Amino acid sequence: MPAGFDRCRAQGGRIRTKELGGGRYMHICFLNGKSYAGEVKTKSTKDDSGGSNVAAAIKKRMGK
Repeated sequence: MPAGFDRCRAQGGRIRTKELGGGRYMHICFLNGKSYAGEVKTKSTKDDSGGSNVAAAIKKRMGK
């Protein structure tokens, strides 16, 4: 993460998520009237079986 964003988060800034479209998003930290942008991230996609990644991980852990 950018240094300004990390500093803001460490000092207790409010973190908000901004949707950017195309499956992308970024976190923004607000502190003392200023904003600090985090990295642009991509939403994870579902696995090939059509289920969620969490469901797949649980299924794998249970040995099914």
